[in-house]
Amino acid sequence: MLKNYNYRPTSVFIYFCLFVSFSCTGLKGYFNTFYNAEQYFDKAEKIRLQNRGDKLPKTAFDHYEKVIEKSEYVIDTYPEFKFRKKAQLLIAQSHFYRSEYDEASIMLLNMNEEFGDQVTLEYNFWSAMIKWREGKVQAAINLLSSLNNAKINNNEKAKIYMAIAEIYFDEKMESESMDYLEKAAEIIKDPVEKGQIYYRIADLSFENKVYDRALASYQQVIKNSQSKKQVQEANLRSVQIYRLNGDLDKATKTIKGMLLDDVFKPIFGSLELELVKLYDQQKMFTEANNRLESILQDYPKTKASAEAYYMLGNYAISQEWDLLEALEHFGMVSREFSKSMYAKPALLRVKEITSYDNLIAQYDAYMDRLSVVDTLGVPSLTIKDKNDFATVIYGLAELESFHFSRIDSGIVYLNNLIELTPNSPLYPKALYAKAIILDDQGYYKESKALKTQIVTNYSQTDFALALINADSTYSKGESSSDLKLIQAEKNWSKDPIIAMDNYREIVNSDTVSETSAKAAYFLAYQYDRLWVKPDSALKYYGWIMKYHSSSDQALPSSKRITFLNQVLSDTSSAQ
Repeated sequence: MLKNYNYRPTSVFIYFCLFVSFSCTGLKGYFNTFYNAEQYFDKAEKIRLQNRGDKLPKTAFDHYEKVIEKSEYVIDTYPEFKFRKKAQLLIAQSHFYRSEYDEASIMLLNMNEEFGDQVTLEYNFWSAMIKWREGKVQAAINLLSSLNNAKINNNEKAKIYMAIAEIYFDEKMESESMDYLEKAAEIIKDPVEKGQIYYRIADLSFENKVYDRALASYQQVIKNSQSKKQVQEANLRSVQIYRLNGDLDKATKTIKGMLLDDVFKPIFGSLELELVKLYDQQKMFTEANNRLESILQDYPKTKASAEAYYMLGNYAISQEWDLLEALEHFGMVSREFSKSMYAKPALLRVKEITSYDNLIAQYDAYMDRLSVVDTLGVPSLTIKDKNDFATVIYGLAELESFHFSRIDSGIVYLNNLIELTPNSPLYPKALYAKAIILDDQGYYKESKALKTQIVTNYSQTDFALALINADSTYSKGESSSDLKLIQAEKNWSKDPIIAMDNYREIVNSDTVSETSAKAAYFLAYQYDRLWVKPDSALKYYGWIMKYHSSSDQALPSSKRITFLNQVLSDTSSAQ
């Protein structure tokens, strides 16, 4: 039996075993070290790709550093290491993703010197990527394009196409980026990778409203992707595109077919919402409302039910003008699904409705006071009261017109402001808002008359300047506050005394525009801080509080008024 066999190994055999033992120990050491480097690289890549477009997370940054350390250790310690070329490439890539472009270039040069033709493609590819990151965009694209020849395989071609696509995307050239992504997708054989690329093309095209390309790409996702979630989303996006392109019958038919297939059960709620939007597009509001109510019952506490509550809130405003009911619906959105994309818009709607109710109460109170006169027949509303009243009216007009889409009601309030508070600082703003609304409604003649009135009578305002800049038919008067401000700023470095006169000219001739508030604050600041003339500073700080109490300059002006008055009071007491 073997255990009774007396075997004495020779010295040569012993030495051989020792050699193999030490060699295997060394091999195991560097293979483990390099394997760890590869693992760190894979982890870093996963994090980087998940945060594409954002700053490289610190975890990924540190992982790439580990890759560099371990790969350099293997290369330096084991010069005959089998995967030396791969280790050098990992080091170069890691430096690249850490934005250490000089170090990456040095490693690429070392790799090229050592391996020559074996690494021509890798060397040129990553050299091009470094050129891109260094701002040499066209040079990078040219170098990448030059690599695309018959000697490389389709996977390598696809890698080059995707790199060019990324460069174009970074340069905000989305169309060119999509072209190269499509080139890559067309030649890749692996259906999983093909599906991933088409998914990116589809999503980017959908965001940019290039619906034909998005639809074609979503169909490729359905055909190639191995992800059920991506396939479901691609089908959902496809019916959305049918709707957005006006193919309502096809969208409706497709959705109803999908609702009969349990494969799409995870997106049933979203499909139901698409039906609602189809009804809404066809002004079938009763059907839309009924479908929304059924979504609340069938898919409670989901993204779909949260969106349904948001849509019901908007219907309560647009179809019924029932703000109480709208508040109830909007209040349910975040309770239904706290992470809903409609949670913040719903909260904004609640604030708008609350603000509207408060403004209505103030409006009614001012209207009651407007008809009251004292024993001498003087109206009870002071100039300040009327200015405050104008603020209330404009707030209502803005909410009605631009938030609740009740244009006719908004026009009524703007007319009230124009009629009741003609001397208000908001008067030209009301004229401007009304002109814009009339433009949108096609009443160009009436709008033109209002614009002419603004440019003629309120040439110092920002509204006049906006109209002049938008329409060259309006003459640009030399008395514009903006032009005077530009001149004052130029004179300040040459002759401050003349510049101060320029600023005073703006304030004396213009109490309405934002430019005049800037000019007044400049004067106040110089008298306050440079020339130390508190009385003059208080004059202009007070001017700002009188004519521009809601401006950016009002808060610091108010604080300086309080401070300077205290200083003057203390000085008087000391005397």
